[in-house]
Amino acid sequence: MTLFWASLSFLIAAEMPVVGAVRQVDPVLLSTARQLEGRVAYGIYISGKRVGFEIEDTSLVLWQGALALRQVTDSDLDIRIESARNRMVSRETSINALYGDGPVVFYKASIDEAGERVERHAVENAKGGLRLVTQRRGRTDSRDIDFPKANLRDSATYLAWLKKGPAVGARLNSWSCSWDKDNVDAPVVRTVRSGLGKGTPAFFQVEERVDGAMTLVDTTPSGDALRMRIGPMDLRMEEESKARMLDRGTVDLIDAASVALDRDLGDPRAINRMVLKVVGLEDFVPPVDSRQKVEALGAGRWRVTLERDVARPTGQPLPDSERAAMVSPTGVIQSGDPKVIALAKKWGANEKKPAELAANLCRGVYKYLKKILGANSEDALTIIERREGDCTEHTLLFVAVARAAGLPAREVGGLAYGQVKGKPVLAWHAWPEYHDGKQWRAVDPTWNEPEGVDGTHWKLSVGDRDSAWLNLMGKLKVEVEKVETR
Repeated sequence: MTLFWASLSFLIAAEMPVVGAVRQVDPVLLSTARQLEGRVAYGIYISGKRVGFEIEDTSLVLWQGALALRQVTDSDLDIRIESARNRMVSRETSINALYGDGPVVFYKASIDEAGERVERHAVENAKGGLRLVTQRRGRTDSRDIDFPKANLRDSATYLAWLKKGPAVGARLNSWSCSWDKDNVDAPVVRTVRSGLGKGTPAFFQVEERVDGAMTLVDTTPSGDALRMRIGPMDLRMEEESKARMLDRGTVDLIDAASVALDRDLGDPRAINRMVLKVVGLEDFVPPVDSRQKVEALGAGRWRVTLERDVARPTGQPLPDSERAAMVSPTGVIQSGDPKVIALAKKWGANEKKPAELAANLCRGVYKYLKKILGANSEDALTIIERREGDCTEHTLLFVAVARAAGLPAREVGGLAYGQVKGKPVLAWHAWPEYHDGKQWRAVDPTWNEPEGVDGTHWKLSVGDRDSAWLNLMGKLKVEVEKVETR
C-alpha cells in the first residue's frame, strides 16, 4: 500500500502559475465543495489491531484569487513484514477549481516508506492540463498529462446519486486518480450492496471497484464514509485522538495475509504439479494460463491444478501492438536508461534465444539483489541503486532488463508455496513472465528459478493495474489434494 504526504508549505506564490483571468464559480460545484468541507479521521485496522490512521481535512480556500477546494490527507501505517519493521508516512494535498468540471489544478505529495522518499507535484501547464513532476533519489522525471477525470463534477454526481436513495443493485460509473501510474485515470464502478439501514446514523453499503479491487463502503446519504474495507485493511471513522493511538509494529502483514496449508510440501523447486481444493474464490476469475486450470466443483468449491512452467510446442506470436507495449519503457520500468541497458547486455551475454536469454537475465537479477523484505522501491533505477529487495523489486528489475534486451516482459502476481513462522502456507508473491514468440513463460528471479517456475506458483494477476487479487485476502481456504515431484 502506498500512502501520500504533501506539505502545505509548498503552497507558495512561486508555484502558482498565472493562467489567465479568474473564472466564474459554478454554483453546483460550490455547493458540492461546501458539502465536502470538514475534518474526518479513520483508524486503519489489520487483524483487529489499529496499525495506522488517515486524517482528511477539506476546506474552501483562495487559489489564484478565486475560491477553490483543498483536501489535505495525512496518513501513517506501521506494520511488520516478517522481521522487518515497515512504516509508511505521507501527506497529500490537492486543490480543485470551482469552474468547468472542477479540475484538479494543483497536487503535491510526499511519501516516506521505510526510509525511501518519493515526491510528486502537479501544476497547470500552458496546454490545458497538468505538468506532473516526480522526484526520487535526486532524479527528476516530468511529463504533461490531461486534467484527471476524477474532478469535483464527478463528486457532485456521486453525492446526488446517494441523496436520491439508490436501490440495491443500482450502479454508477465514476473515476479515481492514481498519480503513480502512467495513466492516472482509473475507472470506478460503484454498486449498492444493501439499502439504507435503520441504525444511527443510517447508511448504505456501496461496493467500489478500482482496477478490479473491491472496497466495501458504509456511507450515509450525505456521502460520509463511516467504514471502508479493502483486502486485509479496515478503515473506521473515529475521533481523531483515538485514531492516532496505534498498535505500532504489532501486525505481520505476511502472517495476516498468507493462506494456511494442511501439509508441508518440502522444497517447492522439486514440485512439478500440485492439485488443490479451494473455497473462497467467489466471483474471482483467475487469468488464463496454460499451466493452471480451475474447475468448479459446486457448493462454492473449486479444484485448482498447477504445473511447472515448461516450453510448449504450440502457441502464437503477440499482436504487434501488445508486443510494442511489452518492450517499451514506462515511468517505473526505465528500460531505455543506459544503466538498465548496460545490465541487460552484461547479464544477457549476447544470447539470442528467448528462453536462454530470460534464464541469463533471471540469474543476473538473482545474484545482483540482496534479499530483504519491505524494500519498497517503486522503479527500476532505484532498485539498481539500492541493490536489494523482495519479490516485487526482483520482478520489476527483470522486466526492465528484459525489455531493454528486446524481450517482451511483464509482471504477474499470485500465491506460491512457502513457510511463515515454520508453518506451510501459500504466500502472496510476484514474478515476471516473458514471451518466447509462442507463449508467455514464467521465471522467478527471487527464488532463482531461471528455467521456469515450480508447480506451486498460482497466477492471480497480470500487470500493475490488475488488483482483483486483493479481494481474495482473508477468504481463501485451501486443502492440498495431490503433489507430484520430479
